[in-house]
Amino acid sequence: MILVIGEALIDLIGHEGSNQGYNPVVGGANANVAVALARADVPHRLLARISADSFGHKIRAHLESYKVDLSLSVAAAEQTTLAIATIDSAGVASYAFYINGTADWAWEPKELPTIEAVTLLGAKAVQFGCLTAAIEPGSKVLADWLATLSDSRQITLSHDLNIRPSLGFERKVELERVLGLNEVSHIIKASDADIEWLFDLEAGADLSDIAEQWTSRGQLLIITRGADGVEVHHNKVRISVDAQRIALVDTVGAGDTFMANFLAKLSDLDALGIEPLAKLHALTPDEIRSAAEYATAAAAIVCERVGCQPPTRAEVEARLQV
Repeated sequence: MILVIGEALIDLIGHEGSNQGYNPVVGGANANVAVALARADVPHRLLARISADSFGHKIRAHLESYKVDLSLSVAAAEQTTLAIATIDSAGVASYAFYINGTADWAWEPKELPTIEAVTLLGAKAVQFGCLTAAIEPGSKVLADWLATLSDSRQITLSHDLNIRPSLGFERKVELERVLGLNEVSHIIKASDADIEWLFDLEAGADLSDIAEQWTSRGQLLIITRGADGVEVHHNKVRISVDAQRIALVDTVGAGDTFMANFLAKLSDLDALGIEPLAKLHALTPDEIRSAAEYATAAAAIVCERVGCQPPTRAEVEARLQV
């Protein structure tokens, strides 16, 4: 089972230059991961703080329609977070957020399961990242919880950076936060744009030294490069996978779908769980390449659909046969 922790919010989606207004849809990076896991028939639970307001009811109904397991989620008194997603002419989404005092960032230690409870649930991995890992006060509560899980060496921790510079984060503070989370993580996913922003680099900069630093303890690092594909750094080897040719609609949820399906394939390989770094170390380059190709195909399908509509396993396998 994979435990996903993080935001479940409302995306108000509109198109640049359109006068059609914004359509409210359920989003949030971690909610998207949970939906993608459900579509892939992977046992999972979403640990989210979901508001009791009207948007919160919409979120619950949407996630339940995909059979997302919400049994650990918290009924929150705070209002739902809103993200304004504007799709440009190339199909790429940019975001603005209404986050002050909303449900997703109000975590309290008592709302998070102990390591004993996590293992009793049969969880092999925890997927986290994006805004829940960045916005106080909940981000500090989450960081402490993750450090405890990491110390136990019982569960794989997977960190998807999903940096949002539009929220006005201070680069130095964000870098310190990310490096701290990477230290307790076993799988790290970042876009090239995430890393370039954190280190104030030019687009297209050589990231090999950073990749070496981020995998120094045996971690597995995924760097997504949009239309230029994906590279995975593991056991001092770089594995490159080309992007698929697509009829682009938008990129909403593509990275989240990639992460869910990559974890799904690692679960199939029994590469998640007790002694996480040892399990990852045992993976062969061919196994990693296969997992990355599978996840890339899943993300490609999402990019050809409006919003985050992750594929089933059958759809991904059919795509790989083309």
